[in-house]
Amino acid sequence: MYLSELNIGEKKNFLELAKYAMGLNGEQKAEEQMVFQSFVQECGLTDHALTKQDNIESVIKVLAKSKGKSKRIILVELFGILLADGEVCTEEEAFMAKLSEALAIDGYEANKMQRWVSAMNDMVAEGYAMIDKE
Repeated sequence: MYLSELNIGEKKNFLELAKYAMGLNGEQKAEEQMVFQSFVQECGLTDHALTKQDNIESVIKVLAKSKGKSKRIILVELFGILLADGEVCTEEEAFMAKLSEALAIDGYEANKMQRWVSAMNDMVAEGYAMIDKE
C-alpha cells in the first residue's frame, strides 16, 4: 500500500524482512505468500533475489538509519503480512517488538499500527462479503 514511498534500498531490505518474518512461526502460509508476492510487485522487484536471510540483523541496522516515515511504512506493511493469516504468533510479536525498538518506534505507536492493519483487514473482508453476497 505504501511501499512506493520507500527508496530502492529500503524496498529490497523490506522484502528481506517480510520474507524472514513470514517464517517466524515455522511455516509460510498461503495467505502470507500471496501478500509477499503483492509486496514484490508493488516494489517493482520481481527479479530481485533475497540474499540476506541469514543476516537479518544487518538489514535491521541499515533500516534503522532510514527516515521516520520509511520506518513507519515498514512496520505497517510488515504487520500486513503477519496478520494475513488473522493472527500474530508469539515469535512474530517478539520480532516486531524488537524491530520497533531498533527502529526507535514507541511500543504504543507500533501497537496502534497493528490495530489499524487488523481493522483494515476486517474492513476489506467485510467489503468482499457485501459485494459477493448473492
